[in-house]
Amino acid sequence: MTTQSVLAEVGAERTRQDAQWGGEERDDALPLASFVQLIGDYAAWARVKAREGSNVEARQRLVQVAALAVAAVEALDRRGSARAEGTPSGENAKVAGEGSAPRSGGLSWE
Repeated sequence: MTTQSVLAEVGAERTRQDAQWGGEERDDALPLASFVQLIGDYAAWARVKAREGSNVEARQRLVQVAALAVAAVEALDRRGSARAEGTPSGENAKVAGEGSAPRSGGLSWE
């Protein structure tokens, strides 16, 4: 799988989560500590599944972890807080696979 296809899965999982849990309004009401707890819980679940040899289920949980992390960052950005200096924002921010140059060593931002 390519980075682009994995990120598309994460985007689809975000859409599913929004449909199930209420989207931006609920995300914006959730404290950052709650997001971190959820991310940790799902990561732990992935670890258990990996230890059991269930890579498919572990991978599914990791996609959920990534989608939860995206939700947390989006909520923080809407609050106008915690954007790292030098981090691209707005129209100039692009994730690798969305019209940007190929990545090297991680997600690429232009």
